[in-house]
Amino acid sequence: MTEARPGAVTSDRPVRAPVQLPPAPAVLLGRSAELGRLDDIRLRAAPAPSVVVLTGVGGIGKTALALHWLHTHRAQFPGGILCARFSPEGTETAESASSVLHGFLAALGIPADDIPASLAQRAAEFRAVTADRRFAVLLDDVMHSADARAVLPSSAQAFVLVTSRSQLTSLALDGAEILPLSPLPDQPAREVLARAGQRQISQADTEDLLTACAGLPLALAITGARLRTRPRRKPHREARRGRVRPVGDFPALATVFDASYAALDDSAARLYRTCGILPGPHHAVDALADTLQSSPAHLDDAVDELIEANLLHELEDETVAQHDVVRHDARVRAERQDAEADRHYLVHRYIRWYRDHTVTANALIHPFRPAFAAETVAATRSFADRDQAVTWWRRDRPVINAVAKAASAHGWDEELWQLAEASWGFFLHHRDYEQFLELCTAGIEAARRCHQPLVEARMHSQAGFACDQLGRYDEAAAHNAVTLEIGEREQHGPTQASALARLARNARRRQDWETALELYERSARKHAEAGLPRGVGQARYRRGEVLITLGRDDEALRELAEATAILDEEGDVIQHARAVIPLAAIHARRGDYRRARTELLQALEGVKPLRSPHFQAEVLTALANLERAHGDETSAQRHLDEVRRLSGDSGEPPH
Repeated sequence: MTEARPGAVTSDRPVRAPVQLPPAPAVLLGRSAELGRLDDIRLRAAPAPSVVVLTGVGGIGKTALALHWLHTHRAQFPGGILCARFSPEGTETAESASSVLHGFLAALGIPADDIPASLAQRAAEFRAVTADRRFAVLLDDVMHSADARAVLPSSAQAFVLVTSRSQLTSLALDGAEILPLSPLPDQPAREVLARAGQRQISQADTEDLLTACAGLPLALAITGARLRTRPRRKPHREARRGRVRPVGDFPALATVFDASYAALDDSAARLYRTCGILPGPHHAVDALADTLQSSPAHLDDAVDELIEANLLHELEDETVAQHDVVRHDARVRAERQDAEADRHYLVHRYIRWYRDHTVTANALIHPFRPAFAAETVAATRSFADRDQAVTWWRRDRPVINAVAKAASAHGWDEELWQLAEASWGFFLHHRDYEQFLELCTAGIEAARRCHQPLVEARMHSQAGFACDQLGRYDEAAAHNAVTLEIGEREQHGPTQASALARLARNARRRQDWETALELYERSARKHAEAGLPRGVGQARYRRGEVLITLGRDDEALRELAEATAILDEEGDVIQHARAVIPLAAIHARRGDYRRARTELLQALEGVKPLRSPHFQAEVLTALANLERAHGDETSAQRHLDEVRRLSGDSGEPPH
């Protein structure tokens, strides 16, 4: 099997036209001048993409303006509209420019395995596949100019909207227009308040509320909603409370949050504060119920109360989230009202819930490797089957990453290494290795502090795999050498066997074929001694690949035949399919096209139910190569089109 060339730029590939926009606001008031300015910029001829920075304080309506304009002009961007949200610096959900580019490339149809590893390579690939493409990009909540600059396309027909609480002045050097948003003028502010409130308010009360909300659309909307849902609430009380104290960067919201919070019952108030301190961009309702040790019905009542008060919003799949401004207020209240020990208890319980579910999901997604975490973590009855586990992982992947960072920050090492180990199955099938490597590196230190040498070895093995996939071969070899050293010191056969296989891969990277063959043979023997036939099958399959490279097809055929038989017996559909690929190539070279095609089609049918876009694409690509070599260009193109479709299922979370 041919190794993929890392970092290859493939500008000639067809790409899709995705539209990733969240819904537009129902109505946008008071922004006609800004909308007109955006229209003017779009129509202006320039040799570079049009870039506009919408800037202003939180709650000023930057994102609402961007979404309204983009939805209105959607037809003007036939190449699609890409959207990514950068989180405030230092938060556990912060997106990097590299991961944003990974998501954009996947959305455009680049197979996950073809996406380059480094930021520079991803940026080059993004510019290549979007050259001369008429499309738009929304970069939401950017903190630094460098993050936006790294994601900019080169097409002169592209339109880029950036929202930020900072001016991002240096982007002006790249030709960006800086468009500051001011608070709403008086009349639009009155209309926002009236639409949200839907009740008669005296002129004096209206003036007080407008002053308290300071023209911030978010404050006006929430205040109006509060008055609508609390018809007996006196408007002057809302306005008076708004002058008591500022709330972070949002002084006008004090009136809204104080009044709204005061109206909550104890359960809803506790849930509100808890959401403010828990890691992640959203929260699963069942995780919240477990954290607060609440019955689902009781928690549902609290959730409904917060949603009604506009202090929580509901997402799909039984998840909820808080707006940044609301979350800030909730966190401040938790820090002021709840003892530090109580806050730590809740966060720790939440992390353990995610740890338990991650371990359980991993056992379903990749059941072939016993997890050390499973020895101490009781399996939950969370998922009916593998598909449900994969769906959960995709939905909550940003939360799992945030939970791991929180565990690291609190020094909860046991949970940290358990999360790192249990992430293996998902990342094996849905690949973004930079993030996985960061998690494994933290897991190494956590396992060491927990005096778990075999766990430490496994973390090194995982990190070595990620480094290899990123093209950092020397680092991969170093990690694998440590894995072998620990395995030999602890006299643990499975660890030694795995390390030998990884070191054989390093030898292949160096084109040291004989060393690779010898290491794979040692790995096969170690796996056999440990009673792990699946490992034997994998080593035989890899030996077959090396023998093909050396032109020794007869030997390769024997190794691959043995490998496929073992892996089929073990029920490892993925590795069986991967071993079939080089085996089919030998059959094709010997003129048996029908047999090669049949074996690949059977392997494809086996892989499909596993919802593993990476490995399914591998088999489809092999089929395309076979069909093309046989002169069937139509079938080959059909398989490649399916590969591109699968790239949208590569495991990157939606923006």
